[in-house]
Amino acid sequence: MTFTASQVRKLRSKLKPQHVRTREAEGLSLSYLEGWHVLAEANRIFGFDGWDRETISSDCVWTKQVAGRYCAAYVTRVRIRVRAGEAVIVREGSGAGESNAATPGQAHEFAAKAAETDATKRALMTFGNAFGLSLYGGTLEPRGKAPSSEGPPPAREVAPVKVVAGEAQPLPQKMPTAVLVADPKPVTLPEVNPSPSGEAPPAAAETVPAELASATEAKEAVTDTPAWPEIKPLEEAERLSQERSQRIDKAELTLSEPRRIRDLGHLAFVASKPCLICGRNRAHAHHLKFAQPTALGRKVSDEFTVPLCSNHHRELHQHGDERAWWAAHGIDALKVAEELWASRRRSIESAMRA
Repeated sequence: MTFTASQVRKLRSKLKPQHVRTREAEGLSLSYLEGWHVLAEANRIFGFDGWDRETISSDCVWTKQVAGRYCAAYVTRVRIRVRAGEAVIVREGSGAGESNAATPGQAHEFAAKAAETDATKRALMTFGNAFGLSLYGGTLEPRGKAPSSEGPPPAREVAPVKVVAGEAQPLPQKMPTAVLVADPKPVTLPEVNPSPSGEAPPAAAETVPAELASATEAKEAVTDTPAWPEIKPLEEAERLSQERSQRIDKAELTLSEPRRIRDLGHLAFVASKPCLICGRNRAHAHHLKFAQPTALGRKVSDEFTVPLCSNHHRELHQHGDERAWWAAHGIDALKVAEELWASRRRSIESAMRA
């Protein structure tokens, strides 16, 4: 007995674009799934008691102190056991992780956790698309992007019809469909000898069968279909932002709520800036949680975002007290977020004037 039909269907299901993250590494754009999402999918598909994870080995392969900070790198191997009925399926995966922290303990902890998460994702990936297997065959297309095939879509085959009393009726199935590609020509009746009385018969009229005429019109209707429009990812992001801006503004109501702006272009602009702590170019757009009152399942407005690299982004979330973390680094994060938002607005206005 193996996986159930429901489990197989979930394992083969396509990844949703909102679950896929991207990052830049040595000039390449890499797509990946976050560790918490992979674990949640394993619990959803296999069950909370249907799988186990065992860390076979975890080795520190490099450590160094640079400019008062501590760096470490780990390589970990993980074994996954999944119970499918009476059978137990075993898969293994290896991963690496590195960290840069203020203390040796944090550096080793973050690097070991990152390596373990990476190894877990690689082991679960072998079970199917639900765990990111399809990402190894190429990146997903952004939402809203048209097919990349050149030219118009292939013509659909249209069944031939005939016209009876002004109404189109389908012909029997034995009628060959070659009439869709053949160019019909007018049919001329053969010349008839004059009648014995000497009167010439009426001239033969040139006619076209109604079946061929209808089929020709159907062919032209199919082949004249315009090509699919090319939609660029940035244009799609701007379109989504405009649609969101046209919704009801709850900040203008009597019982108002904080305005939470969603601007995908601004998030990309912030992520293109270097990390505020270490200056690394590969940064994330971090939302300042203390900038607005908390709401169930909703982030603060996109205008309150600052760039942080993956290491410091993780360190900030693990610290807990965000205000104290920024104060310890001597950075006014709210002021930086306001400057980035104003800079983005100015660049948009100047582009519109140009």
